[in-house]
Amino acid sequence: MNLYEFEGKQLFKKHGITIPRGIVVRRGEDVSDVFKDFEVSEVVVKAQVLSGKRGKNNAIKFCSSLEEVTQACEEIFAMSVRGQYVVAVIIEEKLDILEEHYMSIMYDTNSKQSMMIYSSKGGGDIEDVAEKYIVKQTIDIRTTNPSLHHLIGEDLKTSMQKLWDCFLEEDCRLVEINPLVKTKSGQWYAADAKVALDDDAFYRHTASYIEKKSAQGGSALSGEKGQDPETITNWDLFEARTMMGRPPTEREKAVKKIDEGEGYYRGTAGKYIEMDGNIAVLFSGGGASIANMDALKQNGLEPANYTEYSGNPPREKVYELSKIVLSKHGLKGLWIAGGVANFTNIEETFQGIADALDELKPRYPIVVRRAGPFEKEGMELMQKCAERNNLNMKLFGKEVSMSETAGVLADLVNSK
Repeated sequence: MNLYEFEGKQLFKKHGITIPRGIVVRRGEDVSDVFKDFEVSEVVVKAQVLSGKRGKNNAIKFCSSLEEVTQACEEIFAMSVRGQYVVAVIIEEKLDILEEHYMSIMYDTNSKQSMMIYSSKGGGDIEDVAEKYIVKQTIDIRTTNPSLHHLIGEDLKTSMQKLWDCFLEEDCRLVEINPLVKTKSGQWYAADAKVALDDDAFYRHTASYIEKKSAQGGSALSGEKGQDPETITNWDLFEARTMMGRPPTEREKAVKKIDEGEGYYRGTAGKYIEMDGNIAVLFSGGGASIANMDALKQNGLEPANYTEYSGNPPREKVYELSKIVLSKHGLKGLWIAGGVANFTNIEETFQGIADALDELKPRYPIVVRRAGPFEKEGMELMQKCAERNNLNMKLFGKEVSMSETAGVLADLVNSK
């Protein structure tokens, strides 16, 4: 889960990283009511979105009066920032900047370790900074006090340690401060915050987990961290968000719940992004799913959603996902597609889809393309489902490409 800047800064503050004084104004709130007691004249107003390059998109504005702040908020709320919906603005004191640095910790897929990245040149266009200004160092995840001062200097040792504490204790995939500002008075501030949480650690950040830890007097659960329950961040308190940068729809909220609860680890069926088109999709696999979205568009079809199930989810999960995907009004087709699975049971997952089709009996065309373990049994199952429900369904295996079956669906939809 990616956090908004103001949420990330609250985690930084919790771990002792200094942040500028600021207030958050949400869409629909009266700016004057929120701003009147701020007691800061020179401020910066920033859009709260889940994307970068806000400055280059006129979504960061410097103001010196209530009138300017009000106008800035109105303009920002009226815009879309790189296709992202602005959920709020943050109004912060303007810092007296002497230096701008960059500091982050993330997981490096090549070394399979966490990595510290530091640059003495921070701020905008960080990706264009020359390599000679960038320091990278892997850190063993078991290390609580990494010794990095010889790489970044004593002046930044404390900031890096606090960022590492945040990375570990909050179960993060990424923590980034850009810019890390040194003011003319010599103070260090996290002027921005980019934080991505590891979704697989969600069970350690629920109310039930915190209550369980409290009941045990804060002792560690089997094989897990021994945190004080009062220090655990409850992720349920974060505002709901989507990858599209807008509030989630009711279907998106419902699908997310599929992968929660005791069976959360049994495959993934909780990925769903609602779109404006009328072709429902049930994809499986990662890169192929993205390519399939392109194939739909190239054949003149518009997806009603992006959905992916993977990791061999059980019948029950796939049924719940399928039922929600097909509940959207105005659908004109369904495409069930995926590559050749390695270990996903085709019969088991197709049984979940068939359960939903038995219940809903859609009248629009359905095209299926799939292969993998128990594919013969799965295809027979889908054929019987089509026969007993009189469905307009075409079935294809690995002998036909996924993109080719997108064309088949387009022909069926356009012939109606």
